[in-house]
Amino acid sequence: MCEHGKSTMSKMSKKKRRDCRLRPYSTAEADPSAAGSSPSALTNEPGLNEIPRSTGQSQGAAGVRCQPPMHLSYSDFTDEHIRNLSANIVLKVLNIFINKFPELGILHLPSFMQELQTTCHNDTKTLLAAILSVTHCYFAQSNLAGLETLLSREQYASYARAMLAHSSFQAPRLQVAQALLVMGLFEWGSREFHRAWIYCGIAIRIMQAINSLQIAPYPADPQSSGSQDPSQEAIASAVQNRTMWACFIMERLISSGTYNPPMLPLSEMEKIKVLRPFSAVEFAFGTDATSQRSSMEQSLATLQNRNSHLLDITQAFEVLVAGFDIWTHVMTFVLNDGRRAPEMCAPRNCPWVPGSPWSNTRNRLEEWRANQHHRLHYPENSVVAHITLGYGESFTYVNLIYYLCTLMLHREYFPFLPTSETLPRGPVDHPQLQAEAPPGWWDKSALEMFGATEHIARILHEAAECGSELLTPFVGFCAFSAAYMNLYVSKFPQMNLGRSPHAGQHLQYCLAYLEVFRREWKLGESWMTTIKHASLLYERASSDRARYQGKSRKDFDILHQSIHEFRVVDRSHQYIQEIEGAERATDPSTSGTTPATNAASDSLDLDAPLNDLLTEVSTYAHEQGMWSHWWPSLEEMNVLLFPDNMP
Repeated sequence: MCEHGKSTMSKMSKKKRRDCRLRPYSTAEADPSAAGSSPSALTNEPGLNEIPRSTGQSQGAAGVRCQPPMHLSYSDFTDEHIRNLSANIVLKVLNIFINKFPELGILHLPSFMQELQTTCHNDTKTLLAAILSVTHCYFAQSNLAGLETLLSREQYASYARAMLAHSSFQAPRLQVAQALLVMGLFEWGSREFHRAWIYCGIAIRIMQAINSLQIAPYPADPQSSGSQDPSQEAIASAVQNRTMWACFIMERLISSGTYNPPMLPLSEMEKIKVLRPFSAVEFAFGTDATSQRSSMEQSLATLQNRNSHLLDITQAFEVLVAGFDIWTHVMTFVLNDGRRAPEMCAPRNCPWVPGSPWSNTRNRLEEWRANQHHRLHYPENSVVAHITLGYGESFTYVNLIYYLCTLMLHREYFPFLPTSETLPRGPVDHPQLQAEAPPGWWDKSALEMFGATEHIARILHEAAECGSELLTPFVGFCAFSAAYMNLYVSKFPQMNLGRSPHAGQHLQYCLAYLEVFRREWKLGESWMTTIKHASLLYERASSDRARYQGKSRKDFDILHQSIHEFRVVDRSHQYIQEIEGAERATDPSTSGTTPATNAASDSLDLDAPLNDLLTEVSTYAHEQGMWSHWWPSLEEMNVLLFPDNMP
């Protein structure tokens, strides 16, 4: 062949390889085969080795999908891609994971990189794939070098699922449990709640098995243990400790107070001799035998009541463990009917009574707060100050737990639908409290609740401005809860005696966060839908007092339930039915306009941004007589909800 022909062929070959790497593909092109023995068959989960279709979330670091060469299956292609990632990219991705996911403080960076660069075991690649899938939402904003070479989050997740379907049922291994925890968070953010719960459960069983092998005098399945360097053994012990406590956290996060029985109660952690959560320094360097004995004497239960040593920012993971245990009690109380549960309105169980369930939970929350060093407290200390120490995200997380628990405890007793003149008071619907609150108690309760709402909004805004934004499901739920309560107090300012003058601005902070969150995680879409319907209800109620005269929480039970649910689903149609049903029951004369009302409601795209929703409402205000009574003009709504966008 002539030299010109060889050159042309060489150029064509290079172009073909480049096109092969960048050309988008469809699921129809996917090779369903996977490395190993068809792990998808082990779980009866269809498509574990296929790349999922687009779900409206970010599709890839470079905005395209990567097509494997013809001779490679997708699993083999992803496997080769992970093995060939440069150390520079891997280190940046792992640093993102360590900083942005404090609840999963399980990754020991030096030992992980050593394993990746030497043995590169399948478990290590699986864990890295899982980490790549959850950190994907940060890639663009981090200016990550080599971004165009990375795959989509679905490709990494699909690879991790396929590998875990096989390795989860082999001999228990630490990195498999870690990958399951990371994928549990990924599935949870993707609204695959059942899969997230199962992944978390398998991770817990693996860690229990590993722990049993170490503490049982005659283990049923002894492992061959050779001599190990003492320093490496100390680090391995620290990683195992962190992973066990991460299981503890994730079980509480994913269950979210629902009726899923815990596999790892705190009493069980003490029974199986799990040391208290290691600090950042102990995790990085390991602990000696003396430190471990000291740790054994200080269980988490005793630490909750100690006063001799306050936990600082290097012990943030330990603070998170205890905090999430309290948060679970708060969620369980709220989701088990709260004050409407049997006997909860009796005088002895009223929230201001010492020894009542509410009072006990709140006291435990305040004790947890008091056991933290004062530099962990916001707003007395700023996010920026902790960013300089490298702990901005951990500081944010700790404070979000405290303020969210405060918000949810107090909110349980406040009216769901007050009037514009209503002052702070307890529930107005049945069952009502059977005793009178002490003078000023409701005023103080409102101040604490709306103060917590304000602090959540402000800390999210500060974190975003400083580049420490956290895009995890729990933080998303904090933004959702704060958005709802800022909307509430902006429509009914007397519920906090006019002490929330900036509620509209704080609402914008939360909505701005949720707009970013829902572009990355499907879970955010349902939260935005709930906020939009709450906005619809409260705008109508605040602008026309007679429209919902005598209506209370029981008339909007589904919407009320959704504002508490961490794993909320889309109930748009039911929300509209509740709102319109309450109006028809109040004013029978509007029954003739109900079809027009339904037509307008059905035409609204409640998945659109809130600005677009208001535009549609304004359009219908000119076409349907009822809308003009429900809503002010678009300009007025923009002034109320989006003051920063007005000229």
